[in-house]
Amino acid sequence: MFYILESTLIISDVMKRSKSALALIFIVMLIILFSSYADAAVPSVYRVFVDDYYGFYQVRNIEPGNITFKYVNNTLNINVGDNVIWENQAYNNYELTILSEQNLWDSKYGYLKYNYRSFNYTFMKPGNYQTSIKDEPRLRHLTIIVTPIETPVTTTLPPTPMETETPAPTASFTQTPQIVTPGFDLWYILLAFIVVVVLVIFIYSIKKR
Repeated sequence: MFYILESTLIISDVMKRSKSALALIFIVMLIILFSSYADAAVPSVYRVFVDDYYGFYQVRNIEPGNITFKYVNNTLNINVGDNVIWENQAYNNYELTILSEQNLWDSKYGYLKYNYRSFNYTFMKPGNYQTSIKDEPRLRHLTIIVTPIETPVTTTLPPTPMETETPAPTASFTQTPQIVTPGFDLWYILLAFIVVVVLVIFIYSIKKR
């Protein structure tokens, strides 16, 4: 009876540990899933540096990454929901006014009186947008191409038709039941004896630890 109780406690302890391990694996998988989803859902933020000599001369991706990258032909490619910040980097505190050719914002909102003054705009609709510097019309405009965020579409294939086979007729016959006389099977007795011996050896090895 004592051996049975001890083995039961060992089995329950193993089951508790296995449940804890499965719960930990499940939590880790949820963290990985939600972190990847959050990275995909967070919009990007770009900072455009503007001066009175080069115009829109530099762009930094500040969220996520805070890195500088080259944009070809004064063209910035972003996604719907991304935010763009324009910052005045002109010499001698020269004032700048950033205009939207599509009138997305008022000229007062884009007025940057001193250095390091900035304003931002979030692009919520796809399309091609042009921004220019009111005080320096000779400088090249900035083109912002906003593309929609595509969501994957799953397509369900139609079921493939399957051919049904007609079963061939089989001959039926009646079987006369045989009378089985009850008796002891030596193989079952031997198997039970082996199981008991293995269980005793296993419990003894655990107790020695």
